[in-house]
Amino acid sequence: MSANIFHVGVDHHLAPLDVREHIALGADDAVRVAQAIVAEGWATEVALLSTCNRTEMYVATPEAEGGDLALGAWIRNVPGAPAPSSGCYRHQSGRSAAQHMLRVACGLESAIIGETAIQGQLRSAHERCLEAATIGPVLDRLFQSAQRAGKRARSETSISDGGVSHGSAVAQVVRRIFDSLQGRRVLVVGAGQMASQAARAVAEIDDVDFAIVNRTRAHAEALAQALSRQADVHALEELPGLLEHAHVAIFGGGAGTLGVDAIDAAVRKRRDHLLLVDLGVPRLVDAKAADLPGIFLYDLESLEQMVAGALAARRESIPQVEAIVTKELEDFRTWQRGRRALPAIRTLNEWAESIRRSELAWLPDDTPDEMRERIETLTRRLVKRLMGRAAARVVKGHGAEDPNLPTADDLRSVFGLDEGEST
Repeated sequence: MSANIFHVGVDHHLAPLDVREHIALGADDAVRVAQAIVAEGWATEVALLSTCNRTEMYVATPEAEGGDLALGAWIRNVPGAPAPSSGCYRHQSGRSAAQHMLRVACGLESAIIGETAIQGQLRSAHERCLEAATIGPVLDRLFQSAQRAGKRARSETSISDGGVSHGSAVAQVVRRIFDSLQGRRVLVVGAGQMASQAARAVAEIDDVDFAIVNRTRAHAEALAQALSRQADVHALEELPGLLEHAHVAIFGGGAGTLGVDAIDAAVRKRRDHLLLVDLGVPRLVDAKAADLPGIFLYDLESLEQMVAGALAARRESIPQVEAIVTKELEDFRTWQRGRRALPAIRTLNEWAESIRRSELAWLPDDTPDEMRERIETLTRRLVKRLMGRAAARVVKGHGAEDPNLPTADDLRSVFGLDEGEST
């Protein structure tokens, strides 16, 4: 029985940040959840994708009620998952589920249309699922189609042009609050993709000193080198002291939420402003910090609202990207339909091989070994070419859904595969 694809998830279209941050999953947690759901036995393949704007799951299963099963498994296995009645969920199946992943890869479902970070996030999720063996041929192929669609969208259209990103939004906020960064210090907590993007954007504003804090020192050092500015690398334990002297603090990682008391203690004696930029989901800075005197706090939602008006040019590319999604989706669906013919083709090949072996048994016992090998090679080639032609027509018939082409049922009927005809 062929597997259908189902999608269930929460994203920024339907769920506010305070809901999304409660179900955000780290890389290891996403794999753990996928493995737990595969172990339940109803799904053959499971993949999870968790980013700042979405946490969603794709499953492949032969079960007709796969959508309901997926939602139930989600509720059981994702900590903090909202109730089904919350209105936060997207449910899709079949073509719509596959199309959704392709749209995500192209940046059409992003809060900032055309943003590029999602490509790397999707690729990482794919690699983790392959390594953990939670996906098989169907979702593997879908991930490949999605990544190809994303690459085409950004190389063939203007969907990602214009420098509109979370990083550019951070730079815009910095310019709004500070006339100049000369003599000021920027603290970067985390060295992942979002934090690095923001740091690079700020580095282009002015000649500024950076302090980089990260759990893994090698990653912090790599970011420091990439900034081409004066940048010091520090351990996570040094964060409170560094915050006292920072003018801009960009939070893209860390160890839990930075409490309002800790921020208050760091800024109590200072007279100048402190800009806090929270790129985390879950949030990394207590939202109450915005009430402290001299503190400016921006989170992802406020940054995304800032750049919303700058996306008009990108929106003009949406029809072109939609055409790419449609083409890649149809190619995937053609492949998926063609797979349904594989059991019949496998049976046909086994049947043909049994006939070949049966006929070879009639060779005289005194047939020279060299001649026997040549006959063996010849008959194998004949069977491969004859059966391969029939198989190709059937796969094409399934993929194109062309009534003029043979189907797997036609193949079984013509060759009597279901009747177990003798050789």
